[in-house]
Amino acid sequence: MGKWRLKMRINDAEVQRLLDLELGRQQNTLQMIPSENYASRDVLGASGSILTNKYAEGYPKKRYYQGNQYIDQVESLAIDRAKHIFGAEHANVQPDSGSIANMAVYFGLLKPGEKIMGLKLDMGGHLTHGHKVSATSKFFTAVQYGLDEKSELINMDDVRKIAERERPKIIVSGATAYPRLFDFKEFHDIAESVGAYSLADISHIAGLIAGGAHPNPFPFTDVVTTTTHKSLKGPRS
Repeated sequence: MGKWRLKMRINDAEVQRLLDLELGRQQNTLQMIPSENYASRDVLGASGSILTNKYAEGYPKKRYYQGNQYIDQVESLAIDRAKHIFGAEHANVQPDSGSIANMAVYFGLLKPGEKIMGLKLDMGGHLTHGHKVSATSKFFTAVQYGLDEKSELINMDDVRKIAERERPKIIVSGATAYPRLFDFKEFHDIAESVGAYSLADISHIAGLIAGGAHPNPFPFTDVVTTTTHKSLKGPRS
């Protein structure tokens, strides 16, 4: 505890007081939601390192500012490790959150007003999968699938029927609060059958996938999005 506090100490008494209180809260509270995790000391140290001083707009070796030769190497290392962990062909590590990552996919693949299809929020889905209060439903047309009332599972036959009726341009698999396995392959097959892209949002189960405890959406899924600060125990953004 003492060494940990010493590493975190800053020259602002009021902010330090709040940091100490938050440290105590985290050490004495059972955290049971997948949206938060406990980053390692190495991750905390890197997050507060001199890298935060550098403006690095653009991609590695294609920046708009000078002096990014080492930032390029750091980002390239992150890309290589992401591809290795998940068996991905490409990786973009720049989005600051899962929501921004999903929006980047939508804007990259769709025209405004085109249709996305995802799991309903009150049945375990995420705001950015087409919920009406999200920006996703303001820029795009959203249709949603739900759970079977008896089994409380996603009924893939229903997903297929909705997809065939609605003809979305993107079908999203993944959730915020659905504690069951996702059949990413069947989602992709349904998307392919109606001419849609398949998007797997694995933000809450990325650690399980990396550890081999949940089926991997690679290599068949068109696009996969994730966060790093949840079950991967990495930094925010």
